[in-house]
Amino acid sequence: MNTNEFIKNLTALVKEYIAEEEAYSDDVQLQINTTDWQMEIADPENDLPNCDYYPMMDLIRMSASTPGAWEPDTDAIADVAADYVFTE
Repeated sequence: MNTNEFIKNLTALVKEYIAEEEAYSDDVQLQINTTDWQMEIADPENDLPNCDYYPMMDLIRMSASTPGAWEPDTDAIADVAADYVFTE
């Protein structure tokens, strides 16, 4: 895993969340397993070992080009990626 791949995977998961937003509670979390870098949209009650959690709502923003629509917040996603060091 490298930073670009991590960002790409995270952005895809955020897009999945946006597409199915009504299927989740408002406080749903991004779960990142720090042993294998698997990511998923998780219930906020989860607190698994070796996992980090980020609120999904912190990873989206209102679209500037499409009023009323959500889009991935590239700055917030980059901030999450910056929390980790990847080695090739």
